[in-house]
Amino acid sequence: MEITAMDVVGAIGSTMDELGHMGPDDSFADLDIDSLSLVEAAVILSNKFGVRVDEFELIEAGSARAAASMVTEKLALQPAI
Repeated sequence: MEITAMDVVGAIGSTMDELGHMGPDDSFADLDIDSLSLVEAAVILSNKFGVRVDEFELIEAGSARAAASMVTEKLALQPAI
């Protein structure tokens, strides 16, 4: 399953009003996202896509597009049920 940048934008933006304007290539740092919002975004992505995501991984990813790649990689590493 491949997660797209728009999947990440949609998941975060639909739940967090302050990030509703976020684009797929916008830098999280440039959006002035504080650490609490990154924790919230990580929880949203974890719940939506079924893999553990933490705020430090989002900081490292830096954008929704990179976060989508990271989530896709995590999904690929999960054992098939």
